[in-house]
Amino acid sequence: MFSKKQLAREVAAVSAAVLLSPVANAESFGIEEIVVTAQKRAESAQEVPVAISAFNEDMVTNTGVDTLTDIIPMIPGLTGSTYGIATNTWAIRGISTNDWSVGSEPSVGVFFDDAYIGRNGLATGAFFDIDRIEVVKGPQGTLFGRNASVGAISIVSNKPEFDTNYKLGVSLGNEGQREYDVVANLEVSEQLALRAAYHGSRLEGVWDNVTVDEEGFSDNDSVRLMALWTPADDLEALLTLSYSEADTNMHGAYNPSLSSEEPGEEFPDKVALNTKERETNRTDGVNLRLTWDLNDDLTLTSITDTRSFTNTYNQDLDGGTADATVDYILAAGQAMAAAAAGGPAFDPMFPYTLGTGGVTIELDLTPTKQRSISQEFRLNGSTDSLDWFVGASYFSEDVSSETTVYLRDTTGTYLAGFGTDVMARDHSAYDGETRSLGVYGDAKWMINEEWSVTAGLRWSQDKKDWCTNSLETDAGFIPAPTNGEVCSSETWSEVTPRLIVDYALSEDVMLFASVSKGYKGGGFNATAIDPTGANTLATSVASFEPETNTAYELGLKSTLLDGRMQFNASAYFNDYEDLQIQKESLGSVVISNAAAAETQGLELELTYMPVQGLTLMANYTYLDADFQEGETTDVSGNPVDLKGKVLTYAPENTFSVSANYEMAIGAGTLNWFAMYNWQDDFYFDVPNTQAEGDYGLTSAKVTFIPDGEAWDLALGVDNLTDEEYAVYRQDIGLGAGQQMNRGMPRLVRAEFNLYF
Repeated sequence: MFSKKQLAREVAAVSAAVLLSPVANAESFGIEEIVVTAQKRAESAQEVPVAISAFNEDMVTNTGVDTLTDIIPMIPGLTGSTYGIATNTWAIRGISTNDWSVGSEPSVGVFFDDAYIGRNGLATGAFFDIDRIEVVKGPQGTLFGRNASVGAISIVSNKPEFDTNYKLGVSLGNEGQREYDVVANLEVSEQLALRAAYHGSRLEGVWDNVTVDEEGFSDNDSVRLMALWTPADDLEALLTLSYSEADTNMHGAYNPSLSSEEPGEEFPDKVALNTKERETNRTDGVNLRLTWDLNDDLTLTSITDTRSFTNTYNQDLDGGTADATVDYILAAGQAMAAAAAGGPAFDPMFPYTLGTGGVTIELDLTPTKQRSISQEFRLNGSTDSLDWFVGASYFSEDVSSETTVYLRDTTGTYLAGFGTDVMARDHSAYDGETRSLGVYGDAKWMINEEWSVTAGLRWSQDKKDWCTNSLETDAGFIPAPTNGEVCSSETWSEVTPRLIVDYALSEDVMLFASVSKGYKGGGFNATAIDPTGANTLATSVASFEPETNTAYELGLKSTLLDGRMQFNASAYFNDYEDLQIQKESLGSVVISNAAAAETQGLELELTYMPVQGLTLMANYTYLDADFQEGETTDVSGNPVDLKGKVLTYAPENTFSVSANYEMAIGAGTLNWFAMYNWQDDFYFDVPNTQAEGDYGLTSAKVTFIPDGEAWDLALGVDNLTDEEYAVYRQDIGLGAGQQMNRGMPRLVRAEFNLYF
């Protein structure tokens, strides 16, 4: 068993086999052995019988990654995209998370310093001054305090050190890029160390919204304060305070078909949106971690965490300024509905209008608020042949949100209603509570030098209360009004086991096989419904059941060529039941247990050091992820048979190749890094109507580190070839083309860091 101080020494700089450094002896160089704690015990990364990919602080520095989404090319089996602050999508092995609805749970668990982050918006302020990032693939019910059904992304921050040092960093680039980093580490005494870190980033000028005379921008500021106290050799307390603010207008999708500026152009330099769009996000958190070595073989850990976020979101929902077209589409829809109800026959040539000849649709989510509290207790123990731990956790979350969809006149002739231009609106308010319990344990039995067996078991319980109040339904996007709040409550529980058998073919080659069960809790849809189908009065809120999956995996981990090469491989099969799927429409997300699905694939990772100072890396993923059965509807309400449809964010083939070369020059050292990643075409939506073609992105960075000096200088570039691609495509049901968010163009920057 490792004590906390032994463990800190082992994992001080690295996490798993990604970017690795040569040993000091030039005649006997190789890939450095790595120690990880993915299974809550210290193990060599190459001896962990789990599919885990990770990288350390050096990799973050050398590659210039700045967000969770930036790590995707380096992690086989991880896909997704970023198109806002809280509207990000991450997928592991074909199962994605885009939990915009506050009534649902994410599939991919995100953890910061072992504490669960319940919403994507809470992850925005965590990615700076980090020690390492780990991505563990497959169900993780027994390894974390909160259940993670398809995998987990774990961010580990740099802890205070018993030393005094400082860092100042600044970065400048095109498109208004500016980044600032400040780190101060103070040794107050032999028992107390403090650390403060700040990260700020600015981006402005990717495109212009000519209607409101505003450039696309993104501003982010994050700060973290930490105190490490070791009053005794067997006791450690770590307190972390965090705060972040983010502000952007680049979250909203635009519709090339409805744009009056560069109409039809998918990747314009200028867009035309009626609304001065804005998304803001504010987060704060407090984390207290206590570690007590009861004796040489037992360690008790307590993790107490509370955090919150407030998000506001405003968007031109139709994504353009062709307001006469929007007016006609909406009015014609009303006429068709009237004709279907027995009114006058619909004539598509008639100039239908809502009354002004110019209408825009605006979405306002103001505000979405979340506060969570979690508590985890974990007891680790060991003997000569057994490593084990048991744990218990509690998670509480309170969320609230308001959604308003406006129909606004853009001609200046409408003077009545809710204001000078508001013709109609839908307005709903939501409140939800989640209370979750978990009890879990995991043990690894070393039978002999070749064979080991790992077994774990978790019991989870989720209790959710949900209330919806449809205050106004004049715009017609909410099916039916409520008479005050409509509330419901559900409780679900599940037992999820895991079993792993691993066999050491030699000291450097291991095979493993595993089977595990994943569980994702149920939830509630935000919109209340009329159970009679008449849509006259909504009296209930629709819940959806938990989803489960059984995961099978075969893996290989090997260290070859006298430690200069590592080759790892995993083949897997996942069988999903009651898969929760999302259907988006104007201003809402509807979730249902509409499908069964299977995902299977192969992941390969190679790290090779042919000569000292040069590290070559490559990974490849083959993924076959499709629905086996199920039904949903498209944005027009037409039924869609899901059998054979491909899951979202599930490209069949992806690969990445990169090289890191460190060379000595007369005045210091140059570190060269370059990476190319490519992914197959994939779909953004369940009915497979919104697709993105295959594309590849290239990034590079060179860093100069002078001898005997405390500074470095770097030049980096993302999307070197200025590839045009979309990070999101959507059809909201207007029948006027798709909305889309574009990926970032070529971004070049210069960086300077000073250490003292």
